[in-house]
Amino acid sequence: MTPNLNPLPRAKRLLCLWLGYWLALFIVMHVPASSLRPLRFNYADKIIHLVLYFLLAWLGGRYFFVAGRAVSIAKLVAFAGIYGLYAAFEEWSQKFVGRTMSLGDWLTDAVGILLATLLLALQRRSNTDPGPGRRV
Repeated sequence: MTPNLNPLPRAKRLLCLWLGYWLALFIVMHVPASSLRPLRFNYADKIIHLVLYFLLAWLGGRYFFVAGRAVSIAKLVAFAGIYGLYAAFEEWSQKFVGRTMSLGDWLTDAVGILLATLLLALQRRSNTDPGPGRRV
């Protein structure tokens, strides 16, 4: 039996995962403050913000890699900018559900986005630069 080498089904699944995650992130970030349980360890809120936005940026980049789309550094930076603007919008819009806007949360979101973008740039480089011992 020959394995299916067509990346399209995997790309579609990853696209659905990325967009579904983005929607879930919006919903989670807009749960009213009265519904949230306080976290009991230092910097819990910041760690959560960093991880959530790291995953958003990383999933988006992985989708483009799997879909076979050309992913330049400029595109990675552009998407990082889009995610950063979205994070700012998300922080601003929380005031409508009884939560507070925080520059610290947005900066933490930006760090998560930056880390994912750097990881994607390194993965892109390792996938496009064959090196001396690697066949193309």
